[in-house]
Amino acid sequence: MPDPALAGKTDDKVWIAESFDAAQAAVYQPPIGPGSGAFTLTNTYKETAKALAQQRVALAGARLGKALNAELK
Repeated sequence: MPDPALAGKTDDKVWIAESFDAAQAAVYQPPIGPGSGAFTLTNTYKETAKALAQQRVALAGARLGKALNAELK
């Protein structure tokens, strides 16, 4: 369930920054690194990336619902 305080944020620039910061903190870690690759993705990496993506999609859905409700009033 998305955090209601985060779902209430309406600035798309904030959304982008949140996603970028979360990806850097949780996903863009070894085995991903500087260079041209190729990188071998571990199961831990894949699970972490999937969990973060699911959280961000749920939050995006809550924000979209809030925006649509506001526009349709």
